[in-house]
Amino acid sequence: MLTPEMTALIRENTLALVATVTPKGEPAVSPKATVVVLDPERLAFSDLRSPGTKRNLAANPTCELAFVDVFRRKAVRVRGRGSYHVRGAPEFHALLPHFTEWPDLQPRMRGMFEIAVTAAEMVVSPAYDAGAEEAELAAAWLDRYRRLIEG
Repeated sequence: MLTPEMTALIRENTLALVATVTPKGEPAVSPKATVVVLDPERLAFSDLRSPGTKRNLAANPTCELAFVDVFRRKAVRVRGRGSYHVRGAPEFHALLPHFTEWPDLQPRMRGMFEIAVTAAEMVVSPAYDAGAEEAELAAAWLDRYRRLIEG
């Protein structure tokens, strides 16, 4: 079950790395940028260009999603079982109102993935073990990314 802290991190960092298993038993990881929290026990993301994820979840619905706050050095790892709802299905239309943040993408959404959460955990950087404070980590990493962007 997702805690309020986990939910906040996911809502602020909607890019997830979704891990599935191919029909051949090999790991597959794919970035997904339209993840929404439906409730503490369910997530969803749209199918914009996800044939591998769709195929893999059809063969084995077990998956794991990782959300990383690169500035605060925290992450949420979510395990679950995924299902797919094709555009036009009642489930697709029930989920679509949750995706108002991406109005330009809605016409291209081929379907929706729904994840039933089976386990979730918060992961924090070892820097916190050494006494680092969230605000100082966020400031330092923001500064680092600014320097990278500015060249």
